[in-house]
Amino acid sequence: MSRTCDVCGKAPLHGCKVSKTYNHTKRTWRPNLLKVKTEIGGTTRTLNVCTRCLRSGFVQKKVRVPKETPASTN
Repeated sequence: MSRTCDVCGKAPLHGCKVSKTYNHTKRTWRPNLLKVKTEIGGTTRTLNVCTRCLRSGFVQKKVRVPKETPASTN
């Protein structure tokens, strides 16, 4: 799975973790990605979307409608 947002292109950032004694160790900051089903051009697709794009309304989640059960006749 690619760790980039399909909407805005947000990707992991690399840098150093700095301790109290100023020791540097490598670390990675990863974006908060969710797999979201959305409808694009009449077809349902699954996208990796960061929570910022989802919250800002750039992508509309496709809501699943439950099937109706037939009423039982007694």
